[in-house]
Amino acid sequence: MVIDFNASNNANGSSRSAQSGAAAGKRDAGLESASKDQANKAPASPPAADTAVKLSSQAQQLQAIEERLRDLPEVDSERVAQIRQAIAQGNYSVDSTRIADKLLNLEN
Repeated sequence: MVIDFNASNNANGSSRSAQSGAAAGKRDAGLESASKDQANKAPASPPAADTAVKLSSQAQQLQAIEERLRDLPEVDSERVAQIRQAIAQGNYSVDSTRIADKLLNLEN
């Protein structure tokens, strides 16, 4: 089934682009009034100086893991060299079953 989004959509022949133009105009008007409302509001007060944030032990562990991950290189150069050598020697084989299983597991 093919749907033509450029064809007229109703009996009077008005096009979808004319409808979207009207909707865009309404959105722009709404944005203008929203920005005026925000300008009239008082700015939020800054947090008190004695406000403290405590991270749970789990959050601290995650933070430590993130820091260690930042120190690791993005590419495992040694693994890339091994694969290049195997390809050059003709020893590299692709396990299509393993690849298919991993692709199917991505959708779960």
